Amino acid sequence: MEKVTVIIPCYNGEAFIEKAVRSALGQTIPTRVIVVDDCSKDNSFALLQAIAANEPRLTAIRQPQNGGPSAARNAALRLVETPWVANLDADDYLLSDRLRRLVEHGEGKGLDFVADDVIRVEPGQSPADGVRVWKDELFGSAPMGLARFVRENMAKYAGPRREIGYLKPLMRVAFLREKDLFFREDMRLAEDYEFYARSLTLGARWEVIDPCGYIAVSMPDSLSKAYPTAAIEKMVQADRAFLKTPGLSAEERAAIGEHLHQTATDYAWRTMIDGVRTKSPALMLRALMQPPAVSGKVMLRMVKHLLRLPILPEIPELPRKPARESAGLGLT
Repeated sequence: MEKVTVIIPCYNGEAFIEKAVRSALGQTIPTRVIVVDDCSKDNSFALLQAIAANEPRLTAIRQPQNGGPSAARNAALRLVETPWVANLDADDYLLSDRLRRLVEHGEGKGLDFVADDVIRVEPGQSPADGVRVWKDELFGSAPMGLARFVRENMAKYAGPRREIGYLKPLMRVAFLREKDLFFREDMRLAEDYEFYARSLTLGARWEVIDPCGYIAVSMPDSLSKAYPTAAIEKMVQADRAFLKTPGLSAEERAAIGEHLHQTATDYAWRTMIDGVRTKSPALMLRALMQPPAVSGKVMLRMVKHLLRLPILPEIPELPRKPARESAGLGLT
């Protein structure tokens, strides 16, 4: 009997969805796969139906209306019947032994979430020549509490594009059911971060381990690279909600507060830009009607912009080794 279900939201993924599905079905332990087509305008769903006709472990369903990746994932989560579930983005793929290694580690340590470091590649690039998202060197396993998780989602601590929210953990279904844990469907930016952080506020036992074979393909036209200002506002609201969680430690509260300050500043700055572009005094005023620490940064950025100075301090990123230079990863 299969232990793992892989859930894949799909929107206009005709060019790459079959590779994702085949990689999930081709694991060294038996898996089920559920793909939820989010009203694609291309032939994604027809392709999925053709694959499913010859593969009983694949379930392909189509949303009645486009609801975004969180709604698609939730629709799939409600259908899961295996002990473990894992997310896979439609433009990514898995190496064949990944899920076996994650299940073995998760069951051996009694975890609710076990995430492996992701390998990011360019289209057509070999996984061995990709780069690790979180850490360049082998670290074995790292317990992940709420405070550390939140900080590892800020470039100040993790580095640019090294936020741990990019990871795709294996999740214990019994925990998700017990806590009634689903993705927030009103969020289309950082919904993974919010979901994982919420799991930690609910007591999830988390670890991050060295790469097991999740390959993230950098797509130049990815939907996650273009988002409206309102999407950042949802992140601000999420952090404020986290701060209301009973029983937070001082360290957890400080980490969430720092993340809130960052997201609130980003939201206010984007609101100011929108106000200037649309010549809307109301939006510009809204950008300044923030706590002094936030509005002060917005005003400083405006001054720097007018003086043609760099608005944000550069966060240097150290040279990164190809994944093949990290021993023992089994990347082929």
